[in-house]
Amino acid sequence: MRRTLGFATLVAGAWAAVAVAAGGGPTPGITFGQPGVLEASGNVRYQALTAGRGTTVAAIRVRDGAVLRWTYLRGTFGIPAVAWDGSTGGLARNGRRLVLSSFPSHGSAVSRFVVLHPRTLRVRSRVTLRGAFAFDALSPGGSLMYLLQYLGGPQSTRYAVRALNLNTKQLYPGSIVDRREPDEKMTGVAVTRAESQTGAWAYTLYSRAGQRPFVHALDTVHRRAFCVDLPLRTRANLISLVKMHVSGGELLLRLRGKTVARVDTKTFEVRR
Repeated sequence: MRRTLGFATLVAGAWAAVAVAAGGGPTPGITFGQPGVLEASGNVRYQALTAGRGTTVAAIRVRDGAVLRWTYLRGTFGIPAVAWDGSTGGLARNGRRLVLSSFPSHGSAVSRFVVLHPRTLRVRSRVTLRGAFAFDALSPGGSLMYLLQYLGGPQSTRYAVRALNLNTKQLYPGSIVDRREPDEKMTGVAVTRAESQTGAWAYTLYSRAGQRPFVHALDTVHRRAFCVDLPLRTRANLISLVKMHVSGGELLLRLRGKTVARVDTKTFEVRR
């Protein structure tokens, strides 16, 4: 009982702070404290907090902030951040897998991930990969994990999208590219993220220095991706303010309350 009360007190104070580890390049890193990652029902939020040489992970009821369950992990792992606006990921839509990541950075010898069962917070599996990888998305059932693999030197922002089978812990060969433009290199910084209602599609808005932004549409079920160039003439410093959401078969991009672009989620046709 004292242990439970002590943790609840810790959460009440320290959990109010946000710590985002900025990895550079395409990934914003991992998060500690708020916002965590919210389950599909909106009732429970999962958060991570550094604790000495380890990590405390908790399931917190949104309604009243009650700590429903918690666990301790050896090593430093955080909730994956998937865009610089604070968007996070790592929780499968069916609620059966929660992925936490080590700090992703250029030049890393290994990248580590730990997979928990959200209902018990027990470790389901651990994944260790050679090289620098960052979490990107999960399929709705949680069996496929998508990763950004850093390419080039420490200053490079080039990366490849890879898929890993969490049941076998094996990477699929090759990278996931838009088959319409297979030779185009992936570059840019993730601005914001939106998902389809089922979680089958992950849409990420990317900005690129000296170029127009684009939306990376990732089919998390079938391992496909489409890059949608946006005819936006918005100043570069305003791209970071754009938000997205899916409504009625369209991906809507809004800036300061105004819709600046619409993307058909079936044909990927863009209109203003």
